[in-house]
Amino acid sequence: MRFVSLALLFACCALAASAEDTPTDYQLEMHVKIPLRDGVHLDATVYKPIPQSGPVPVVFMLSPYPDDPEHPSGAYFARRGYIYAYFDARGRGDSEGVFNPLAQEADDGYDVVEWFAKQPWSNGKVAMFGGSYAGGDQWATASRHPPHLVTIAPVASVRPGIDFPMARNIKYPYELQWLTLTSGKVLYASVFGDGTLWENAAKRLYLAKAPFQQFDKFAGNTTTVFQQWIAHPEIDSYWKQMALSREQVAGIGLPVLVLTGAQDGDQLGTLSYYDDHIASADQKVLENYFVVIGPWDHPGTREPKADFGGQHYGAASLLDVLRLHREWYDYTMKAGKKPAFLQKPVAYYVAGSGAECWKYADSLATVTSKSRTYYLDATGGAASVYHSGSLSDSLTESSGGAVGGSFVSDPNDLTAAETFKGQSGGDLRGDGLIFHTAPFKEATEIDGKVDLRLWLSIDAADTDLGYELDLIDSDGKVRFLTNSEMRARYRNSLEHAEAVPENQPLEYHFSADQWFAMRAPKGSQLRLIVSSLNSPSLEKNWNSMKPVAEQSGADAHAAHITLLQTKEHPSTLTIPLGDPSATCKASADW
Repeated sequence: MRFVSLALLFACCALAASAEDTPTDYQLEMHVKIPLRDGVHLDATVYKPIPQSGPVPVVFMLSPYPDDPEHPSGAYFARRGYIYAYFDARGRGDSEGVFNPLAQEADDGYDVVEWFAKQPWSNGKVAMFGGSYAGGDQWATASRHPPHLVTIAPVASVRPGIDFPMARNIKYPYELQWLTLTSGKVLYASVFGDGTLWENAAKRLYLAKAPFQQFDKFAGNTTTVFQQWIAHPEIDSYWKQMALSREQVAGIGLPVLVLTGAQDGDQLGTLSYYDDHIASADQKVLENYFVVIGPWDHPGTREPKADFGGQHYGAASLLDVLRLHREWYDYTMKAGKKPAFLQKPVAYYVAGSGAECWKYADSLATVTSKSRTYYLDATGGAASVYHSGSLSDSLTESSGGAVGGSFVSDPNDLTAAETFKGQSGGDLRGDGLIFHTAPFKEATEIDGKVDLRLWLSIDAADTDLGYELDLIDSDGKVRFLTNSEMRARYRNSLEHAEAVPENQPLEYHFSADQWFAMRAPKGSQLRLIVSSLNSPSLEKNWNSMKPVAEQSGADAHAAHITLLQTKEHPSTLTIPLGDPSATCKASADW
């Protein structure tokens, strides 16, 4: 099974500089020291416009990455009449203190905002900027309500415990790769970017049948907070404090501009903030809350590309992100016009043949106009791409009615360590089931999050499960749509574990990780792959009830999984359908 790549999560790439005219010059102030409440000083590079006739608004980024990649952004904003500053986070680069990732930015961000407001060249209006880690710390800072923070514009925002360093309580080797990038004071970019190094370290752990908690030793870096993170396998007070509560998020009364992508590895965190905010925030606040969902992957949320992941997207997908931010800051801090691109609270890009354009909605909930439910039918075995089951419109559609199927989660099967380069579902080896819809009779727009509900009977106390949904064009080309994972012990709650009752039918509800919008052309079809998770790229579950990070090959237990399909136990996939008649704008002027 193929999952959304996290290899570029938290990539420290700058937003691409816009081609707009540059009306002013700028100057730098290097190594500006900003005092924090505990006596620690953060180091900043400050960009100032030339000429500067008086105090102006300030835009800043607080990040754990050295600041050179952000130079184009600093130059861009300074040339347009803003003070721009890039801060090294506490303990990183030239800043003092000790770096405690994800846990320190709320108070530090507050102090930075208020320091800026007091400077003679500042007019007291301060905004934040940045993506990924620097998106999450905007939410953290705003939750402290610094009086002079006017707006935040978080892009691809991480939310601790929700999408990093674990998703649905499943960790992955990448977390140590990122911790190594941010070890000490410097940026270990070359080590971080050596994919073969990290892939081989994960494979050695996997083939040795060693517990995941030993990965830092296998990778050669035991100096990070990796063991501290491992000690918190579920959503507890440790993660809640960093992630913010729903009430804290809803209490943020600032104008907010949010960007994410259909294939952004941090979309789960980004939209969790959205869900919390709109659920409780005052209507007047929501009038200045805007969400943009492009077709992008994680780095593409800051520098959109027309080609990535083996797919091509239309020219309208190449949103000028820097320009949108500048217009947003003009609107919120200089009494300018609202950005023309933000026609409604939600802007979303519809990919696919006959689309490649932007649509607008009042909320994410109103994008979906109706839904379609399919029943999983494993008639014929559903064991491979060419001998697949079907996704039927009803339980009685196929001759004799739909039937269930079975597969095995065998943690002693280590063939996943071998490189597989075939199409999705081609690597099934008795550890999953595969289903196809009939070809669509007409172009069909799928907009939103899919909903998968499986009735399963499992003979092990725990196991890891996942699914992937793809679109197969009439020529056989595969487009990834969405996926999700589940650790069975957390099927009811991410806050506490419950052993699976042996061989008892239970419903497992998979919430999709990605919100996407795709125009499926006539003749295309959906492919659903349901399988056990057994890969070097994930924390290995050996199917026992010990803490997963402590499990090894000695704890291995093969889990036999039966998919049920009856009137009493219907296993279903529900897809959200958009309104194909809604106006779709393909202008590349943005």
